[in-house]
This record gives sequence, C-alpha cells and structure tokens, in this order.
Amino acid sequence: MKGKYLTIAGFIVTLLFLGAISLVSYPEIYIRKNFRDRLFKIQSIDTMKYSRDLARAKARDPGFDKVIDAQMKLITEAGATHVAIGTPYDEEFISFLKRWVASARAHGLSVWFRGNFSGWEGWFSYPKITRAEHRRLLNVFIKKHPDLFESGDVFTPCPECENGGLGDPRNTGDKAGYRKFLIDEFGDAKSVFGEIGKNVELYASMNGDIARYVMDSASAESLGGGILIDHYVASADAFGKDIADIREKLGVNIGIGEFGAPIPDLNGNMTEAAQAKFVEALFRALYLQSENIPLVNYWVFEGGTTALVRGDKPREAYSVIKDYYRMPSLSGTIFDTDGKYLSGAQIGFADGSYSVKTDTVFYQIFIPRAQRKLIVSKDGYDTFNIELPADFATSTVMDIYLESTTPKPWYSF
Repeated sequence: MKGKYLTIAGFIVTLLFLGAISLVSYPEIYIRKNFRDRLFKIQSIDTMKYSRDLARAKARDPGFDKVIDAQMKLITEAGATHVAIGTPYDEEFISFLKRWVASARAHGLSVWFRGNFSGWEGWFSYPKITRAEHRRLLNVFIKKHPDLFESGDVFTPCPECENGGLGDPRNTGDKAGYRKFLIDEFGDAKSVFGEIGKNVELYASMNGDIARYVMDSASAESLGGGILIDHYVASADAFGKDIADIREKLGVNIGIGEFGAPIPDLNGNMTEAAQAKFVEALFRALYLQSENIPLVNYWVFEGGTTALVRGDKPREAYSVIKDYYRMPSLSGTIFDTDGKYLSGAQIGFADGSYSVKTDTVFYQIFIPRAQRKLIVSKDGYDTFNIELPADFATSTVMDIYLESTTPKPWYSF
C-alpha cells in the first residue's frame, strides 16, 4: 500500500512540475525578413529608339557616345537598376552594342538585353530566319561574346517573339509550337549562360494578348516561373486588371516588359501634363501589385510618343518615374507594449487609399510622395498613428508598439 501511494504521489508531483514548465514564458524568435530595397526588384527604362533604330546610322559615329552617356546619366538619376538595350545581335552591330553596354557599366547600371537577330522580324533588310536558325545564332552569340554580360543582367531571348518567325500563333494556329520554341530557347540560354559562368536572369516576353490566349500555366512554369508582358492600354484600370487576370490564369508572377503612354491609337495625343497624369495612373496600378511584379521596363526613354525626354530635356513623366523608382519605404517589427511580437496588424494610409495586412510580425510599406500619414491597427489594440516629415525620402526602419485595450489582471500590478 505504501508503494502504491508513493507512485501516485510521484505522478502528482510530475504533473505539477510539467504544469510549472508550461507556465514559463519563453521568448519567441523571429529572423528579420529581407525587406525590399526598392518598389520593384528590377526597374528599367528602354532605349530602343536609339539603341536599335539608329544602330546602323550611328555605328561609325564616335560622337554618338556623348548621346549614349547623356541618356545613361538620366536613366541612373531616375533610380533605374537596369537599362534596356535593343541593339541587334548580328555581327554588324556588335561594336555598337558594346558601346551601349560599356556606358551602362560606367554609370552603374545592369543591362536588360532586349535585342534580337535582325532576320527574325526583317530589320535592316535582313532575310528572314527560322526558329532553328534563331536557336543556333543565339547559342553562338552568347558564347562568342561573354564579355558583354555580367551577373545581375536580364536577358530576353526573343522579345515579342510572335512579331517574327512564323508569325502570331493566334493567326497561324501553331500555339503549341510557339510555346515549345520559347521553352526550348529559354533552356538553351540558361545552359549557355551557365557555361560562361554568368548569373543572368532570363525572362520570356510577349504581348499581353499572347499571354492571355496562347500561354498555359505549364508553359509559364517551364519559363522559370515568370513571364513578361508588353502591354499598352487605354486606361490604367484595365492595365491593373489585365496584369492580375493573367497572373491568376497562369499562376506565375507577371513582369512588365514594355509599357508607357501615350500610344496615339489607344490614347490619342497628350499634352506633357496629360502624359504625366496617365503615366502616374499606370504606376499606381503597378504599385498596388508591386509585391507580385518582379520587374518593370518603361518604354521609351527618348524618340517616341511615350518618351520621357525630348531634346535632352526631361518631361513631367520623367519625374513621375523617378518618384516611383526612388520611392522610400517604412519597415520594421510590430510588438505590443510588453515587447511581445504581434502578427496580423493592418498598416495603411490615413486617407484609406491603400493598406496591407501583415502575415508575420514584420511590415513594409512604400510611401508615395503624397502620403505622409499612416495608421496601424489590430483587433484588441489601440490604433497607432504615424506622421512622416514632408521631406521623407530615405527608407527607414521603425519598430511599432501597440497597446492592448484589454485591462490587465490585478496580479500584474
């Protein structure tokens, strides 16, 4: 009997001991997430009207280097990480391409290669080439000129591929062949860049309607889990909706290979102020989805109706892009006033125009120029108000402490 009693007592003691352990408060440990350095991972401005269209006319004009350098300077000052260069890859144009690349490097820019072989679309009176020839030429080009590339560059093997070769697959009926060609060439480029030891990001690009009506989710996934759409629209609302719809259909992130305004057939002619207002609306649509948009490329820097610069003078739309490409963020960790981590808080602008709900204890929100007042809220806690200075321009880390609205029990005093 005595032994049984001791056993029971020991069991009771064990329960009490385990209960004591369960009451001990252990600190939660979170690894601070990597906050984004900028609104979009890759922010680019396109030079096609000069880097491609003038490739033959300016090939032997050394004075044109001053024009290239002036463009690179303004693109850098806008906050771009990359410059899109459209010079053809035919041997005739390699020296011209190298001048553009050299200037980009000198100005601290990575390069987004958006050129092609002239025969694909028939540029500069080159004879048309087949898909097989395009693949062969691409392999030769990368292997022969490894010095053109640096890790961190972006390479689009065949920009808007439907504009050349066999033509638009919606018209030819060769949708499967089109998808296979993109995938095969993506694999070719990935393999060759591996051979030359350059970590270049690869993205396939196409018109928005091709992404919507020709691509499927399996093909998009085979293209690295992300594709680019070159997309021009009549309204900013349509722009944002199209991006979201295509993302949902394909199940991958959608980058923007080209966008801009005005396109006269879609938007009519615009004054400088009207252009800036429309470009602002386009960027606003991108801002609202920025976490799912890895890269954007504004078309075009100079030389077209969508130009940001005319005669070396930046237009109002240039300042709009600069505001978004250099947009600062506020980020940090959210706690209660006792130092306990809090997740699921809502942080947004006081005017209600935008907010995000945190799924962890960390938050980050990019701050447009017009927004300086923010509200942080969470059920069971007092609202926390933030007012930033009018000249807020540098990304800042600020931890937030929310006070519980639940009365503390008597034993906490």
